[in-house]
Amino acid sequence: MPASVPRLVADIGGTNARFALADSDGALHDMRSLGTHQHATLLDAARSYLAQCTGKPRHACFAVAGPVHGDRVSLTNHPWSFSVSDTRAALGLDDLRVINDFEAIAIALPSLAPAGLRQLGGGSPVAGRPKAVLGPGTGLGVAQLIETRAGFEPIATEGGHASIGPSDATELRLLGALLRSGEGVYREALLSGPGLERIYRIICEESGADNPGLRAAEIQARAVDGSNALCTAALEQFCAFLGTAAGDQALCCGAEGGVYIAGGIVPRFGPFLESSRFRQRFEEKGPRSDYMRRIPVFLIETANPGLIGAARAALPPKMETQS
Repeated sequence: MPASVPRLVADIGGTNARFALADSDGALHDMRSLGTHQHATLLDAARSYLAQCTGKPRHACFAVAGPVHGDRVSLTNHPWSFSVSDTRAALGLDDLRVINDFEAIAIALPSLAPAGLRQLGGGSPVAGRPKAVLGPGTGLGVAQLIETRAGFEPIATEGGHASIGPSDATELRLLGALLRSGEGVYREALLSGPGLERIYRIICEESGADNPGLRAAEIQARAVDGSNALCTAALEQFCAFLGTAAGDQALCCGAEGGVYIAGGIVPRFGPFLESSRFRQRFEEKGPRSDYMRRIPVFLIETANPGLIGAARAALPPKMETQS
């Protein structure tokens, strides 16, 4: 394909659909974010974006927030569902690759500059060892990146739906309230925008305070500026649960190459996360605590890592091995 012909790339979440054009070197331009609820289908959103662009892409890669198996793809936390082959034909593409959104972020990890990463404890990444990435947004995405002789291999997972347990009496009460509500006790039920709202609601109920129905962004903002003690307590608890889940993920995949935190929520409050119980809870793994203390955690503060990964996935193979 001529270097002058851009590739269409997209990062499709439950709230926003981000589109861009990628050059032959993976550089992004013409980035736009469209609300998923403003378009009936993914095809409508893609057409709306392309109508504002010059040139006609022939190749594309879409990173979507949901499992990708076969031709029919459905988002986990949004009604959009589409056929890969029908979408490719409708957009006049020669090929359309569809991958999981956190698979795309995993693909992006080796190319992220250190300036866009906030380290949250631990040592240096061990070359050749697995990396893990997880991130709360509308849901909770989880993926891994392993290094092989052929290069890096991303592994999409459904780790956001793994169970989560209590680490102290406060969490036992909170999870008990969640069970009684019938909402289920699993990672995504707590570690997501709706999850932060659930934590806040239960804290309000336990304290006897009125719940004004704050949304996740409002809870986070009031916690960070210190204007609401209950919001601060909710976000602190959120960070503690995130530390537990990130530590479990590191143990399960031997992520000595580092654990990376992404998503649409946490990068907004990096300093709060850094001063929270996140790292303490990440390391508290009984007889394996010494092992955990060596594993670095990085908060991805680089903008649009999903689009960066989709752009790399849209390039002809192969991905170069980097540490």
